This record gives sequence, structure tokens and C-alpha cells, in this order.
Amino acid sequence: MVEREVATAWVDASATGVERSVVSFTEYSCSVDGLIDGPADDPFVLEYAVSCDENWRTRYVFLAEARSGRRLELLASGRGHWTDGDGEPLPELRGALDVDISATPFINTLPIRRLDLPPGGSAEITVAFVSVPDLALSTERQRYTRTSELGYRFESVDADFERQITVDADGLVVEYPGLFSRLD
Repeated sequence: MVEREVATAWVDASATGVERSVVSFTEYSCSVDGLIDGPADDPFVLEYAVSCDENWRTRYVFLAEARSGRRLELLASGRGHWTDGDGEPLPELRGALDVDISATPFINTLPIRRLDLPPGGSAEITVAFVSVPDLALSTERQRYTRTSELGYRFESVDADFERQITVDADGLVVEYPGLFSRLD
């Protein structure tokens, strides 16, 4: 039974791409359903759904890109083992507890909530990274550092990328400089 739902929307830095999502919280899980209309210079339409267990570990991921017809379904054990929608193992994702979908700021909520870092705390994680719109899979190492009550420094360990992001009390991104801003 859903205890609480949060509807939210983000706009990308070009101000032409918009995401609308509904996050559902229960006592034992969290799920999100989102629809992203990509930016004018790289148009795509992505429907996605992600479900987590009570410890904020990713357990299910579904993505469908409407323009190309590409679809991707992933199942995660919550212990770093992944399979595709047909149950075929994905050893290249071994060790990842979180998913990172390149086109949505929502995805930062999962490790932020799962890690539950104290101010000043930092953790390095491995994620199952999905690039959009091609839905290609890889792993990526990332680091989250809690810089204040609602602030986090996000770093891609494997690339030269760092941002200071601001979240709300639910861990949902409010501001992701240069990439996304919340509309509501």
C-alpha cells in the first residue's frame, strides 16, 4: 500500500527537456515512474520505472525510448548481481547496487537515501549506468559527499565531472547545476 506519493518535475539546462515523475513511498519500498521529453538538440522520449527495496537498493529498472523503440529491463538482487528481463545474467554489472540513468536527476535520490551519510561523510559506489537515448549499459564509479544538511558533492570517479547538488528533505534533487532544475 502506498503511504505517500510525490509528483515532481525537472527541466534540463537547455530549458527544452522536461521530466515529470511520481515517486511512491511505502514502508518497505520506493518506486518511481517517469516520463522524459528530451532536449530539442537531442530529442528522445523516455518512459522509465525504478523500484527499490526498504534499504533503497535498486531491484527493478524498466526503460522504453519511444522514438527508437529501444527497451531495457533489469532485475537486481540488491547484492550486486543483475539480470536482464529474460533472466540472463549481466556479469558486466556485478557489484553495482544502484542504477544511474543519464537523463534523470531523480536517480541521485537512490544512493543519497541508501548511504544515509552524516554531514562530512563520503562514500564511493559502483552503479549500473544507462546512457540515454541508446540505453547502453556500463558500470561507473561515483562518490557522494554530504556537504551540508541538504547538499551533496557528486563526483564521477572515472571521469572529470563534479557537481554540488541540492536536495529536499526526501532526497529529491532541487538543483543540479548545469544539468537540471526542479520546476515545482
